[in-house]
Amino acid sequence: MLVVVGIQVKTIVVVCGEVEREGGAHIGAPYPVPMPRVTQSYRDRQTARIVAAAEVCFARRGFDGASMDEIIAEAGMSSATVYRYFPQGKESLIRAVLGQATDPVVEWMARLSAGGELPPFESAFIDAVEQAWSYKASVGADSEGGVRADAGAEGAGRTVAPADLQAAIWAELARQPDLRAANAESYARVRSETARILGRWQARGDVAGHLDPEAAAAVVHHAAMGLLVRRIVVGEPGWHDDVVATARALAGMLGAERAARLSR
Repeated sequence: MLVVVGIQVKTIVVVCGEVEREGGAHIGAPYPVPMPRVTQSYRDRQTARIVAAAEVCFARRGFDGASMDEIIAEAGMSSATVYRYFPQGKESLIRAVLGQATDPVVEWMARLSAGGELPPFESAFIDAVEQAWSYKASVGADSEGGVRADAGAEGAGRTVAPADLQAAIWAELARQPDLRAANAESYARVRSETARILGRWQARGDVAGHLDPEAAAAVVHHAAMGLLVRRIVVGEPGWHDDVVATARALAGMLGAERAARLSR
């Protein structure tokens, strides 16, 4: 038995969204109190913060080695928050990271294909390869091009080189057929947009008219992929020079270099 001496105890309960004292008297304002609006911009920042943390962990430990607990700690959020944005956990984060590695490149190619005046082949090829490498320039990248999980998490500012992340992505693609199939769709879109752009260059007289745009697109696409592999296995020194030299060689093979001289 609980005995309270000299104190009158009142029971306070919440009924129908209002604070109610025993006996029926209401206290305070009715509920629900308007909650602060969660804007799409805020949701986008939270998503980017989680994905950036996942990228750091995946690059550091690989897709298999990184755990959700590690990603949550890197993001500096509660597990409930992370799972609210990514209900399927690591699987959905892997797909988000893979999408961030490919979608911006596909979108950039589509804009170039559908845009107005095309740049010369050499400069477009150089831009495309460098765009493919620095896909993280808009969100989560530091001034050196590394991926950063720094949106308020403890240990902010840790970075990881894009080469480490790209190598982890390719290793995961080799292990998971379903991810590889999804990535193949983006790969095919890049090839298709490349062929379309080459067709526009042909119509303008920049690329030799006898070439098959699809076959030429395969050569250009594989050359670009080879340069990305070269960056990972050899490193940065001399990479830009190799990109420029490859662009010049391809322009000569496609007839773009001759067309550029004739136009001057």
